[in-house]
Amino acid sequence: MKHSILLSAAALALAATFISCASSKKVEADSYGEEKEEQVTAISINNPQKKLDGDHYSPEKLSGNDRSFGEKLFNLNKYTKIENFSLYAKPVLGGLGTRKGVLIYREGTDIAGFECYYDSCAYAVQFATAERKALIKAFEQYQKDFDEKKLDRKNSKSRQAYGFVGGYEDFGNISASMQYYCKPKVYFGYNFVSGNPYFCIYVKKAENLAVDQKKEGGFKETVDQSYYFTKAQAKVLCDFLSEENINSLREGTTVPPELQESDTY
Repeated sequence: MKHSILLSAAALALAATFISCASSKKVEADSYGEEKEEQVTAISINNPQKKLDGDHYSPEKLSGNDRSFGEKLFNLNKYTKIENFSLYAKPVLGGLGTRKGVLIYREGTDIAGFECYYDSCAYAVQFATAERKALIKAFEQYQKDFDEKKLDRKNSKSRQAYGFVGGYEDFGNISASMQYYCKPKVYFGYNFVSGNPYFCIYVKKAENLAVDQKKEGGFKETVDQSYYFTKAQAKVLCDFLSEENINSLREGTTVPPELQESDTY
């Protein structure tokens, strides 16, 4: 009995560590200087988009041409994890904290993004070509506004400053089992936390489109998610999502270099 209790306690501790998925690496916030009246220059919300620009996430595209019948049947290996990176997240309960994310690519498609734990779930935030370009353009505008001191500390809608796109998310309790999916509206903008600005990807809550899973007591919808990035972190993400990089992944191989070496005999 005592042995079982110890094993259960150890398992719970391991699960808690896994789910938190916080990065231990120290990341410095971008300094924006002291708050002075002459530095705070408001900018207009540049969001001419009134509706989502079509659905770029068809079932045919998402299924992936490179997956086996078994993988498609059991919804496995939907995307390839390319590289770890760091970001910040601001969950519903709690303050801003660092997270370990993973840059991901959907084999044989134009869809890529990142995976991260948020609250108690794992989310894979993904974008097709037009949406990736919009994200990169938003970050470029953020850098310009940052350098020109045009970011507004008091703007309550700054997370939506650079418009929105239609995204795609896989999600579930753990990364290895994301049986749910949705198509959320995703805003690009910025936000100040403790006096420091961050580029922000704001994912609005959306309906769980895995209907069969909902009947089995699954999630009805996602939660609002706010992902924060320093300029250096956002650059890593945007470089990965660039058309040049995604084309190279699409044309080549995404198998890690250490797995590409032949066995020596």
